[in-house]
Amino acid sequence: MQALSPFGVGAIVDMLGESFVAEDVTRWKGRRMTLAAPRIAAHFGAEELRLPPAPRDGRLPYYRFPQWLFCGSCRTMTHWSVRQEQPGKIPRCQHCGRSPQLVPMRFVAVCGNGHLDDVPWAQWAHSGGGGREQRQCGRAELQFEHLTTVGGGLESLRVRCRTCRAGRNLAELTSPRALHRINIRCRGRQPWQRDTEAVNCDQAPVVLQRGASSVYFPDTGSAIDLPPDSDWVTWGGTAARVEQNAYFALLHKDPEGPLRERLIGMIAEQEDVNERQVIAILNDRLGTTGADAGSETPEDLAEREWQALTNPRAGHHPDDRFITRHTPFPASAGHGRLDPVVDRMRTAISDLVLVDRLREVRVLRGFRRHTMDTRIPADLGTRSTSLPAVEVYGEGIFLVFAEENLRRWELQTSVVRRATTLHKRFAGSMHARWIESSPTPRLVLLHTVAHLLMRQLAFDAGYPSSSLRERIYASAPDSDTPMAGVLIYTAAGDAEGTLGGLARSGEAKRLVTTIAATLAAARWCSLDPVCRESKSQGPSGLSMAACHACALVSETSCTMGNILLDRTLVIDDEYGFMRDPLAELIAVQAGTP
Repeated sequence: MQALSPFGVGAIVDMLGESFVAEDVTRWKGRRMTLAAPRIAAHFGAEELRLPPAPRDGRLPYYRFPQWLFCGSCRTMTHWSVRQEQPGKIPRCQHCGRSPQLVPMRFVAVCGNGHLDDVPWAQWAHSGGGGREQRQCGRAELQFEHLTTVGGGLESLRVRCRTCRAGRNLAELTSPRALHRINIRCRGRQPWQRDTEAVNCDQAPVVLQRGASSVYFPDTGSAIDLPPDSDWVTWGGTAARVEQNAYFALLHKDPEGPLRERLIGMIAEQEDVNERQVIAILNDRLGTTGADAGSETPEDLAEREWQALTNPRAGHHPDDRFITRHTPFPASAGHGRLDPVVDRMRTAISDLVLVDRLREVRVLRGFRRHTMDTRIPADLGTRSTSLPAVEVYGEGIFLVFAEENLRRWELQTSVVRRATTLHKRFAGSMHARWIESSPTPRLVLLHTVAHLLMRQLAFDAGYPSSSLRERIYASAPDSDTPMAGVLIYTAAGDAEGTLGGLARSGEAKRLVTTIAATLAAARWCSLDPVCRESKSQGPSGLSMAACHACALVSETSCTMGNILLDRTLVIDDEYGFMRDPLAELIAVQAGTP
């Protein structure tokens, strides 16, 4: 899982005093292991989804970066190279008798097109003025000094050349045009790439600390394995055996080639099936990975998942990868004092589906840096498209919200005003560039409800909050398929999935108390009234009434980076979508009829 994020392709990883950057998928070593998910691969524009190698099958390559290191004792700087690497040994200073471990420099150069490089320390040291001899120094021997006679900050750090005595402190190093002023241009590549693999880049690099959050933005995506691909007869039966045959890959690449008939016959003989079955499976796979899947938009994928979730099938094979079932929404009676609350809940939530088993495929499409202008693919330097991916299994609860009531609610003036404010901020924010859905009243409401439910289910279902995830199904106003649903699920790397505690929380006797507790908790935040009355919270003000004490969740749980949240859209006395069940709950707690 961590091979996708946070230690995926292009990420800088600090480990035991050393620093590395993860190389792209084309340089992965060991046995090639792929994921059987053809439609999902086509959706992400890939020919195959590649699993990170297990420790016994290979390794993930990491490249030492920054290559400029310095000695903490004598302060000598060394430009490390791959030729100096020795298996199992750390870089050590060759200028000190004690041979201490070398420390990576703190700063790196990045550009908005996603390129990453070392800071050109030799040019920086010789850019501080001085005579002609300093500017034409033939052999720079650098030293990284800490000046005790200067106050704190970057002014107290200096890079100096021992050969010509030139030097310059780091006070201006992180200014936007610092490298441009000394004629440094982006080299258009990643640290592990050769110069021959570089591309032209017209952006001026900027210097950031290597641990800065803007150095690396992973671009990940996920999809749920849906019928018929998730059915046992497709992935584990005859079709699976045929598809896994070594000759089937050749047939699939050139289905109308001169070897077609011979390959079909060899596959049929080896797998003990007739040739008509092989042809049928081939045609199905060609349709699965055809242009229709490759041209799917995120909205198309959401609609397919919505249709599968809202239309559970009657029967399932025990080994199917997508097993759902309708469950009656809790009746108004049988819940004691909460009976009137349940009656009001039914006006807001129209349907409930329990997901006993699902398979989620998570894909790393690439990454961005700095201003996020360009996405760097995770498969640099290859003719075929191969993206890193993992599969996880889990369970969940799917709530469908009442469409007619929701349509009336999202037209209210106060609701539209708050959503419009978020939309304007969203349009001009760099922090929201990677989010594919623009904020609408429906999206912000459902997203906030999902967060509130996850916080409560962490207590009720017994799962750590970081193991719960959300999927929001919110259609655009002009969509032909109205969608308003929230899937809260847990997915783990274990092939057997999870233990069923989350799905059981959606059963009638438990769901009522869970939703009631969620509304009660959302009503009060420990930072109220500041939080509730806030008009701007989070990066770029992309949330309103939402903070760590009431609505934010673990970063691994949220699909939108903990933004586009507003608690008042759920519980406000005048325009909150859940205000009626909340009012009944308050009356029950007060002991009034």
